Amino acid sequence: MKKIKYQLRQWRIALGKWILDKTKSMPDNIELKSVLFLRQDGKIGDYIVSSFVFRELKKYNPNLDIGVVCSDDSLFIKNPHIDHIYQVKKKNIIDYFKTGLKLRKVRYDALIDPTVFVRNRDLLLIRLINARINIGYLKQDYRLFNLNIDDQRLHFSEVYQTALTYLGLDNINTQYDIPSDPQSVIEISQFLEKNQLTDYIAINFFGAPRSRKFVAEKIRLILADLRAKVADRKIVVLTYPAVTPMLKEIIKSDNNVYLYENTTSIYQSIELIRHANLVISPDTSVIHIASGFNKKIIAFYHRHDLGLANWGPKSEEATHIVCYQDNINEINPEDIRKEWLFE
Repeated sequence: MKKIKYQLRQWRIALGKWILDKTKSMPDNIELKSVLFLRQDGKIGDYIVSSFVFRELKKYNPNLDIGVVCSDDSLFIKNPHIDHIYQVKKKNIIDYFKTGLKLRKVRYDALIDPTVFVRNRDLLLIRLINARINIGYLKQDYRLFNLNIDDQRLHFSEVYQTALTYLGLDNINTQYDIPSDPQSVIEISQFLEKNQLTDYIAINFFGAPRSRKFVAEKIRLILADLRAKVADRKIVVLTYPAVTPMLKEIIKSDNNVYLYENTTSIYQSIELIRHANLVISPDTSVIHIASGFNKKIIAFYHRHDLGLANWGPKSEEATHIVCYQDNINEINPEDIRKEWLFE
């Protein structure tokens, strides 16, 4: 059944490409006045890694009009460099069609789509928008993109940096812009002050896919090992609503391990990372936020060369990578070396 579904999907994609992927000629010369980014994925880590592009474009030309197509605008609306946000419903081709027709009237000078896998609805959207220049990543087999970035070993921050050079920018500062929320700043400041938390270790045990989520027993073992290695250091466990009850149960008997139980958004985690001395996490938005703050990092990555090359930490501080083969629960407490905790 899986093979049949996969084959049908491949046929559907091929048919969509045949219908929608038409040659787009490169304009002879263009005065860049507007740029549109396609960011329908809604992933927090992707936003963090690309956050510098909006700042650098405005530095290049303060009058440049910057738009973003996204499925979740919660981070984009905090960015002062973005002029227009166009929210689309994920997997809703009718909404993509309506958004494409709306943006066609704007006629953006440049469209940047950094995604590796293009679905038919994405092709439809790009075709309808009809920007003068379409910049893609690994799109050498697509005629709709008249500029392509074809180095698959680039870090994704470098993919965006390359896209900006195609638009004429140089001396690009790729330091991430980490968003903040005033209420979260107050809440976390009060939490840290109440518990006298300074020089602490922030640790996250969960990635998006199941293979990047630690099970409860492994969390207990890692926390116990950390407590033995750094008895005088406090630990803050990062959380989100679905896992908070489990984490509360795990840490309830340890007075030196803390949890901000009222965590409801990424902004509270951002503040906890901001004030941490060291951040430990799987390959998630947490790693990219820690990189943006130039924190010391211990990161867990799948043993996949391109995954690490494309999405590795970019912190200027000490960074250590622990790799696993198939599932993050292959990692054992002793894989986190004691000396890494005291750098």
